[in-house]
Amino acid sequence: MATDVPMSCTCGKVKGMIRGLSPASTNHVRCPCSGCQSYAHYLGRADDMMDEGGYSNIFQMNPRDFEIHQGHEHLAAVRITNAGPLRWYTDCCKTPLGNSFPRGGMPFLGVLPICTGVKGTSPEVVEMVGPVRAVGYEKPPVPFGSKLRTTLMIMRLFSKMMIWRIRYGKSWKPFFDRETLRPIKKPITLTDAEREALEAKVV
Repeated sequence: MATDVPMSCTCGKVKGMIRGLSPASTNHVRCPCSGCQSYAHYLGRADDMMDEGGYSNIFQMNPRDFEIHQGHEHLAAVRITNAGPLRWYTDCCKTPLGNSFPRGGMPFLGVLPICTGVKGTSPEVVEMVGPVRAVGYEKPPVPFGSKLRTTLMIMRLFSKMMIWRIRYGKSWKPFFDRETLRPIKKPITLTDAEREALEAKVV
């Protein structure tokens, strides 16, 4: 059954609603990549976002169902790597929101669970969006079964993205300008020194 879940940053300045969450509407994945780990350390929220092995939980969804009702002035974005996704968060209390493509157009948002009021590794995440379907960028050696699950997860995600694109048109809510499809806030670009300091904390 799909449910609407309130969304808020930790200090409450940014609030909204995530519509229609269910196992059918999302992809629940785990990721231990250096980008996700560096991001958690960048925000100073490693304990909230990762387990002891450096894995983050993320649920991928249609961004049109991620509504921000107040606090737009506190939105911020960073690119941990030049080729990586935009990672949206709140500058008031460093609450992670979601990861997106660098520009709007194709619907995709990888939501970090903290904005729903639960720790990223909490069992409550499974109650909202179902069990983990696969692990992205899994640490080697990777068993064949894990590789297969990852392939199926990617196929499922891309089929959903194509359906969302055909059904709803170009994606722009909530982080992009409707006309230009550019980010509503200029992304922060880390220096090489900042990036190296964060990567030194990756496990």
